[in-house]
Amino acid sequence: MFSSPFPEFISFYCGKNLPEKDFRILPEEQVIAESFGSQKRRAEFMKGRVYAHEALSKFGLESEPILRNPKTREPCWPNSVWGSITHSSGFVAVAVGLKKEINGVGIDLESLSKSLNFEIRRHVCVDSEIKWLESLPPKQANRALCIIFSAKESIFKCLYPSSKTYLNFKDAEVLLNETENKFSFTIFKSIGKIQHRFPLYGSFTEMNKMILTSVFV
Repeated sequence: MFSSPFPEFISFYCGKNLPEKDFRILPEEQVIAESFGSQKRRAEFMKGRVYAHEALSKFGLESEPILRNPKTREPCWPNSVWGSITHSSGFVAVAVGLKKEINGVGIDLESLSKSLNFEIRRHVCVDSEIKWLESLPPKQANRALCIIFSAKESIFKCLYPSSKTYLNFKDAEVLLNETENKFSFTIFKSIGKIQHRFPLYGSFTEMNKMILTSVFV
């Protein structure tokens, strides 16, 4: 589906069907999968782990289990990597990079086919983002809000594992560059090596009514 938005040193895998290679979830992962009451959630978890093993194979780590932090619900990656998993509308995407090369990576998939309540902008956006969205035609504004929402999900998934600092939606400001399919963002908190109001960048791609956002530092 989506091609990789990352440089070669980050392993990326995205799709809807299971990989052609014979990757399977490991016994430790199977235990976690069986703890979910929802069949849909169980299937998402299992497919995500299979894709994650495919992504880890770039670094020879495909046999390492990817457990789950029960408190934060984040994947527990092998010690030498940072990674991110996202699910939406049956699709799964995974990105993994070595800690010696990156400080974090985050991805998020959102469906543009689902109607988004425009009122959530007041919970997701800072004042400057709201002002910009309200200047746009309704259809364009809803699409832009979906991208901002997704971008902030990617940002937080990228920064939390290394910083252990929880970010609210209004702790970040996102500026979209539709011409280049990129966005810049500013964090209004000091979190580890990422200082207050230090600008960083990410990208977004639209395909088949889906939006993929991605960030790495």
